Parts: sequence; structure tokens; C-alpha cells
Amino acid sequence: MSKTLIALICRHGSTLLNESGCFRSWIDAPLDKNGEEQARKAAGFLFHGYDVKRIVASPLRRAFVTASVFAEMVDLTVIQDRGLLPWHLGVFAGLPKGDNMPALKLFVDNPEVTPPNGESLQDFEERANEFYTRAFKEAEEEGLTAFFAHTSNVTVLENLIRGQRSGEPEGGETVKPGGICAIWRSGGKYEVEPVFGKPEPANYGS
Repeated sequence: MSKTLIALICRHGSTLLNESGCFRSWIDAPLDKNGEEQARKAAGFLFHGYDVKRIVASPLRRAFVTASVFAEMVDLTVIQDRGLLPWHLGVFAGLPKGDNMPALKLFVDNPEVTPPNGESLQDFEERANEFYTRAFKEAEEEGLTAFFAHTSNVTVLENLIRGQRSGEPEGGETVKPGGICAIWRSGGKYEVEPVFGKPEPANYGS
């Protein structure tokens, strides 16, 4: 059965919080110098390889700016959509991952429980499912769409496609900052394929 490319999902470039190994979550961290270069490389890859018709981005600066670099090259407007916000980790935002991953795992293993000042993993999954259901329909109607988002958006999409709960925060595959995955439809099913940026174990809250 033939596959149809309907969208691309691009991870934002790196920030100082990425470099220091901290959860980003909803902190509105700007791109660092390395992240700006990653955004330019991602834009060049998209420009030379894909005829993108629409650009949709998380409203957080690191994703919106990464999207804007590409948007300027192709003279498109960036549409901001809160459906692409990452998992809201509440009190975990900004904390070092190494010291706090075991505590976060409690909320992964109990997805209906909400981290203080954040959202439950169950609520994040439902929000993501609603977004992708709508966004994929729009992409097929309006043309190839590039989404600019966060690690957790890619991770939850992979798990939704597999029809499984998100499980361990390290589960699934994603791409490094500035990396890109293609989203294909084959019949009534979807698949995600990394096409730019070396895949690495994914984790939520990024």
C-alpha cells in the first residue's frame, strides 16, 4: 500500500536549559546560539526537500522562533497553536532531569495524577490526541504542514499511533534539537519516521 506524506514535525533548537540537562516544560526559554544554528540547518533541510504549504508552531519562543527561520525562507505565516504545547510539568519545570526523573516517573506510572501546578499525563495525551486528529485532517485538506514543537509532542504522537499508553518517559524515539520527523498516512494508519537529526531516546517535559 502506498504512503502519503501529510506533515512534518520539527523539534525546536536547543536552549540553555537543554544544555544544562533540565526539564523545559512550559518555561519560555529562548534558543541559544547552538539552537539558532540548528534552526537554520533544519530550515535548509526543509527548504530543499519539501514543498511545505503551512507552518504550525507551539507558541513557546523556542518553537516559534525555530519555525520563523523557515517561514522567512518560504514566505509563509507561522500559525501558533496551544495544542502543540509540551507536557506541563508544573514544579518540575527547570529542575535537573537526573535528580528528578525518579519523582517524575511516579506521575508517568500514575497518569491520572497531576504534578503540582501542572497537568496529568492523561490530560496531556488527551490534549495531544485532539490536536493531532484535527491537525492531520487540516493538513490533508490544505497541504503539507510543518509542525514545530517539543520532544514530548513527538513522543506522545508515536505512542498514540502505536495505540499504547505512554509508559516510561524514556520510551519511543525522537530526534535531537532541530531534528525532523515525517508523518505518513498509509490507508487509515499513520507512522512517524525520523528524516533529519540522529534519533535518540525520548523523554517528556522538553
